[in-house]
Amino acid sequence: MKYRKLGLSGLEVSEICLGSWVFGGDHWGEVDDKVSESVVRAAMDLGVNFIDTAPIYGSGRAETVIGKALKERRDRVFLATKCGLKVGKQGIEMDLSAKFIREEIENSLKRLQVETIDLYQCHWPDNNTPFDETFTELNKLVKEGKVKHIGISNFDERQTMAASDRSEIITNQVQYSLLDRRIEDKLVPALKERNISILPYGVLGGGILTGKYRTPPEIRPGEVKDFFYQFYKEPQWSGAMRLLSLMDEVSQKHGASPSHVAINWILSRENVASCIVGCRNPRQLEENLKALDWQLSEEDVRELNEASLKVSASS
Repeated sequence: MKYRKLGLSGLEVSEICLGSWVFGGDHWGEVDDKVSESVVRAAMDLGVNFIDTAPIYGSGRAETVIGKALKERRDRVFLATKCGLKVGKQGIEMDLSAKFIREEIENSLKRLQVETIDLYQCHWPDNNTPFDETFTELNKLVKEGKVKHIGISNFDERQTMAASDRSEIITNQVQYSLLDRRIEDKLVPALKERNISILPYGVLGGGILTGKYRTPPEIRPGEVKDFFYQFYKEPQWSGAMRLLSLMDEVSQKHGASPSHVAINWILSRENVASCIVGCRNPRQLEENLKALDWQLSEEDVRELNEASLKVSASS
């Protein structure tokens, strides 16, 4: 396992961060908590020292699973969770008010069975709460020792700058992949200016860049493929298939898989500290970690860049 610096924190985290949305059992299909716990333990055994979660994942279920798995091994991981999302009458709602942040941190600490969160992230921007209120509260949590570092997620360049003016922000977790490169024009330069690391999620395009799907799959209402990752619908689907054809060629050349190409490519991007990858079982984890056994050539990266920009531009 290789490790990289995380923002201005001085900390080093594994190039692969274990994502845990799937552990929640919602939107991704039912999961076995014992298997999820085994994934966490296996990740640590294989050198992964960075785990990301959120209270919205299964209404606390993912955090509870991680808390059980980390018992007696807490000092071996950099633990990240989030705040600011809740289920309301109209579906998922953003709430970064001081009151809700305080409520969420206390619940997360209990579920994770820890006294301190290493990285506490605003999950999505909340346009109804002043930034001063949000980040004043987060700064208080740092002073109280309940949070070590503050991060943001899904913030654009303007919001990133506003947050960075109020707190020491070390990361911005954003969707970023060969299929989605929207952050590169404006957000990436802003993050570089403020020494804020990128934590990319969705690097496998919601599963499409694994090569598993060669014809459009049947998608049930409520699945992530239905409401979050839009690549399974036209015109994105056709573009993704064209890109996947090139990824097949690259992966065959290296004796790898399309997933490895996607992970390798994201780790070649500027300012990326760690690649967030979700795994349903230890086998998937081990397969994803094989991406670190080799590197894309400059020619591979150039060809992938050209092909993916055409796809991303049409998304």
